[in-house]
Amino acid sequence: MSATDDASGSSLSKRKDPTHSALEPMVRKLQFWCTLDDADRQAILALPHTVKNFGRLEYIVREGDPTTGSCVMLSGYSIRHKTVLDGARQIVAIHMKGEIVDLQNSLFGVADHSVQMLTSGRVAMIPRNEITRLAFERPNIGRAMWFDTLVDGSIFREWVANVGRRDAPTRLAHLLCEFALRMKVAGL
Repeated sequence: MSATDDASGSSLSKRKDPTHSALEPMVRKLQFWCTLDDADRQAILALPHTVKNFGRLEYIVREGDPTTGSCVMLSGYSIRHKTVLDGARQIVAIHMKGEIVDLQNSLFGVADHSVQMLTSGRVAMIPRNEITRLAFERPNIGRAMWFDTLVDGSIFREWVANVGRRDAPTRLAHLLCEFALRMKVAGL
């Protein structure tokens, strides 16, 4: 355990040199949607964040809880799901390394879904007030975040169409194509 780690396996990132930040995957992802200048990249890398280790099936966010931030997947896979009245859950998204999970919760006060680890992994937790501040202070970053949430929405609509109207082989084909493209974007 390093000097910055606490007993829970978290480490608070307060480095003077933001070029070695755990948030580099966030920069790569946002640059995919919008051109960011050096000041934009440095502003993202300088965001305060806490790196946490999560075990398989641990919750990052629980439906109904107050939202405290967004997170960047540094390793592992997580799922976004909704719980229905009988306690069953419907998976509505799968997230992988480099993806910004729950960016939309930066503007919500309460989580309307849960995010749970599918595998063990590391996640950078960013306070929601810092995400909104950055989006409004740096318009290119705000635009890139907006694009990211729009793409998440588009993927979600494909999932709805998959579950509701496609046969099993077609659903699987769509999922494999989606993952191939997303893994390419993530550098995996």
